[in-house]
Amino acid sequence: MKKNAAADVVIFGGGVAGLWLLNRLRKSGFSALLFDSGALGGGQTHKSQGIIHGGMKYALQGVLTHEANAMAEMPERWKQCLEGSGEINLSGVSTLSAQHYLWAPTQLASKLTGFLASSALASKVEPLAKENYPTIFQNLNFKGRVFALDEIVIDVPAMVRELVKANQDAIFKIEPVSQEALKLDQHGKMISAIVYMSGQSVEVTAQQFIFTAGAGNEVIINKLNHSDIAMQRRPLHMVLVKTPFDYPLYAHCLGFGARPRLTITTHHMQDGSSIWYLGGLLAEEGTKRDTHTQIESAREELRALFPWLDFSTAEFATFMIDRAEPLQKSGLKPESSYVKVIENIMIAWPTKLALAPKLADDIMWQLHQAKITPQLFDTRDLRSWPMPSLAKPIWEELFCKNVM
Repeated sequence: MKKNAAADVVIFGGGVAGLWLLNRLRKSGFSALLFDSGALGGGQTHKSQGIIHGGMKYALQGVLTHEANAMAEMPERWKQCLEGSGEINLSGVSTLSAQHYLWAPTQLASKLTGFLASSALASKVEPLAKENYPTIFQNLNFKGRVFALDEIVIDVPAMVRELVKANQDAIFKIEPVSQEALKLDQHGKMISAIVYMSGQSVEVTAQQFIFTAGAGNEVIINKLNHSDIAMQRRPLHMVLVKTPFDYPLYAHCLGFGARPRLTITTHHMQDGSSIWYLGGLLAEEGTKRDTHTQIESAREELRALFPWLDFSTAEFATFMIDRAEPLQKSGLKPESSYVKVIENIMIAWPTKLALAPKLADDIMWQLHQAKITPQLFDTRDLRSWPMPSLAKPIWEELFCKNVM
């Protein structure tokens, strides 16, 4: 017998964008279902460093870009959620650091100080007295300047758990979606989607179908073959360092270009080991390097920036992030979150972890414009279907394998 399910909104993609939106929809009275073929938070989300950017890293050349302005209000919105007073209650999520830092080597300190004197973001950046520097920068061999940013760093795996917790009855594991499973009418409106799992199939109908699946959005883009929507990929070659010391650090290092020379966050494995997670220019330029060469480049950078620390016994691992985003003419990063509406289909990317609340705002506004109201709900034929597992932190996933 044919099996069916229905909801006001169906979401494909269980990263931060899809999970945040699922929470918002259900709190607003809509019935919503979320489907994912992998682990929840297992795409780009669990590879995030957890920084809730406020835009400062995008204004390092003294120009307040649209990108910087789009990020400016995000830390406050996330703080409200972490305090339990925001649009979603994330009070069960740990804040790894209440401040992210920016440090400038000696030759660049005056450049940053001069920029802050005239920047509209100056109120979000605080020059620190030396006694207030993070412990790692209180070493006598450190000669630069340190600034505190109005940004926070969160525990991403804990955030995913919290977003899932109240919605387990609406999240379902499926096999990867094919173009053939997406049924469109002659105008490109989606009639239904057939989802499969372990030999079973259910045909799902909805008023709106929303794709927040990162690289997985490619299936609907190819199905639609629409001239107004395409996807680009911008890879990063990230580095993990299991350090022989425990100096928690959450900071950008100022370089000569428009992006941080190095971005470091600190995480801890279940066995208590301390992990430095390295991004920034090292990761962007590292896409041209193999694993061995990228690790040597990371060692060289760390020795140059922290000559007082001994990394000789540190263990290194690297991995690639394939950042999937809406295609830009320049091939560069989109300046903000993105949603494209085609008939009753939305294709969306937050483009940054911090922008998930803004993306949800944009989608909720589109639903309001389309005059979508709660109507459909039938999940009886999905009740026996499993929920996807939660993604392991990337350092737990990789450090038992690819270390050097």
